[in-house]
Amino acid sequence: MRMLQQMTALLLLTGLCLAQPPASDGDVTVRKTKTHAVKNSQKNATAPVSAEDIKQLKELIQAQQAQIDQLKQLITQRDQQTQQAQQTASDAQKTAVAAREKAAATEIVVANTSAKVENVQADVTDLKTTAANAAVTAQEDQKRIGVVEALSNRFRFSGDVRARYENFFQEGTQDRERFRFRLRFGVDGKLSEDFIGGFALASGSQSDPTTTNQTLSDSTNSPDFMRKPINIDRAYVTWKPSAFRWFSATAGKFAYPWVRTTQVFDSDLNPEGFSETIVHKFANPTLKELNLTATQLVLATVDSGKLNTPNTDSWAYGVQLGGKLQIGQYWSMTPTYSFMNFIRPDIAVFGSNGAGYSSTLVGTNGTAIGSNYGFAPNGMTNCVNTSKAYGNQIGTGFCSQYQYSDLIINNVVKTGIAKLPLNVLFEWEKNLRADSSLTRDGKKHDSLYHIEASLGQLKNKGDIQFGYSYSHTEQDAIIASYAESDQFKPTNVEQNRIFFIWQLRKNTSLGYTEWIGRYLSPSLAGVAKNPYMKRGQLDLVYSF
Repeated sequence: MRMLQQMTALLLLTGLCLAQPPASDGDVTVRKTKTHAVKNSQKNATAPVSAEDIKQLKELIQAQQAQIDQLKQLITQRDQQTQQAQQTASDAQKTAVAAREKAAATEIVVANTSAKVENVQADVTDLKTTAANAAVTAQEDQKRIGVVEALSNRFRFSGDVRARYENFFQEGTQDRERFRFRLRFGVDGKLSEDFIGGFALASGSQSDPTTTNQTLSDSTNSPDFMRKPINIDRAYVTWKPSAFRWFSATAGKFAYPWVRTTQVFDSDLNPEGFSETIVHKFANPTLKELNLTATQLVLATVDSGKLNTPNTDSWAYGVQLGGKLQIGQYWSMTPTYSFMNFIRPDIAVFGSNGAGYSSTLVGTNGTAIGSNYGFAPNGMTNCVNTSKAYGNQIGTGFCSQYQYSDLIINNVVKTGIAKLPLNVLFEWEKNLRADSSLTRDGKKHDSLYHIEASLGQLKNKGDIQFGYSYSHTEQDAIIASYAESDQFKPTNVEQNRIFFIWQLRKNTSLGYTEWIGRYLSPSLAGVAKNPYMKRGQLDLVYSF
């Protein structure tokens, strides 16, 4: 760069010299004369340099330096422009290469996109077909759902599964324990505007309608993991005319339509026959409801070929009057009175041999008179006459006939704690046709007393209920074959029961019951000792 600057300065000086105007002849002569004079004068002495000459020389140098600086600027600008042009050209080349690459990539993308578009079009076609099929399927599913909803609205399913551990302790007898289960499943539904029908299935033995329990590996009925029987527990139709909602009638095998306690009729027993109910509700602060229920029950239909029985059937008819009262703010009462008359109960109990179910009967002299004789799944504890006349034949029958007069008063008292209502029940039942002529002591044993008190309810998760009951059942107060099957004996018994239930979930409960009972009159039972029998039951129940 420095050499370039020197050459540039030399060129400028040369240009300036060449730019001087040519001398004329006169000037040449003068110059020659002057030169000659100068030379002559130099020979004599050196001419002096003035300040003006120096000034002019400086100005000339400055002017030349300014031109040099201007040329430098021009050269610098040209270099910058050249570099910018080269950079622009390089960038343009890179851009062109990138553009070509992008163009190639775009072509590939376009090709792939075209293929994808074709695939998407095919998928869209498939989707349209699938959507059309799905629409048809959805319509069909909707129809099915509609049918299911209609069925679910018309029918109700219910049932439970219970697992039980049970033990028995009594002085003078071998301790015993067993494991049992219960399975129940029921369906009821609205058959039409005026009719409701249903059925229920339950585990248990066909020969014992007073229990739905099945003992695990029962050595008598189903040992060695054998399959367990399932029986028809209910099958009924109810007519409830829409024009008369206060009236209903039921036929078949059904749940109890009247109020009763398990002391008189076991909770697992479902009667067979007919029932009619009339209900009238009142807009009254005290009297809320009155109801009347009539029943006609078929106890036994006798085959003409049966021995020791006349060709007649056994049945029962009854009526119950009940009501609902609200006494003040905290006390509600449900009183009921029932009357039931049994026609030829001997035929029902002794007319068949109990489908092979073993029973032990006690005659008028207190001795055992037979087994496998009569329907008494929990033992026959009524007074039995072994010389009962059946027409021109002699057989076994009851000492008394049976006509129940039964008063029940159930009370619910609010305690101020919503989850702990107080429930108190009283019952007094009397057999109006009890006979003392054949009893061992010559007395009538015709009455039943029962009281039960509990605190709590079983509606929601975490609820508890605990209570106690006591019953006093004389020998002929009720028919032993239909009474509570878990107590010590069906009749001639005093029975205590202590129970506690905890609602683990909305549909699951855990409970324990202790039965403590013994004979009410040991002499009527023909026993000398009368120790209490203790029966414990631990239950886990799942309901649905």
